[in-house]
Amino acid sequence: MQLLMLVVLFSLLDLGSSSRIGCDQAAFSDPLTSTPIGSPCRCLFPMQVELDLEVAPFAVFPLVSELEIEIAAGMCLEQSQVRIMGAIGDSLDKGKTTLNIDLLPLGGRFDNTTANLTYERFWGKKEPINMTLFGDIK
Repeated sequence: MQLLMLVVLFSLLDLGSSSRIGCDQAAFSDPLTSTPIGSPCRCLFPMQVELDLEVAPFAVFPLVSELEIEIAAGMCLEQSQVRIMGAIGDSLDKGKTTLNIDLLPLGGRFDNTTANLTYERFWGKKEPINMTLFGDIK
């Protein structure tokens, strides 16, 4: 199984804004990102997940919202807390896709327990994803 998970936690920088106005103009250097829609504008470190699927990229792209919904439901998150940041096709096997996913905390940070449970769900392939649409998780 080639699941790589990078958990980046415990850094939350408040940009001093209580609304999302101007949040999109804020400069976020990778891996920093803005909070989910509905949260005050802040700069935070997301929990980053790299997920290998056994389905071609052209099959994933039209269903990105559905995949975000399924990942959110399996992790007890809101859809706005799941961002598919990229999808890369395997150069040797056109039927495989690597997804880069950011998981965002709503009100602050992911605690150690949540980070560990998230890791275990992805590593143990316990994340319920529709295999008919997205193939198997590698």
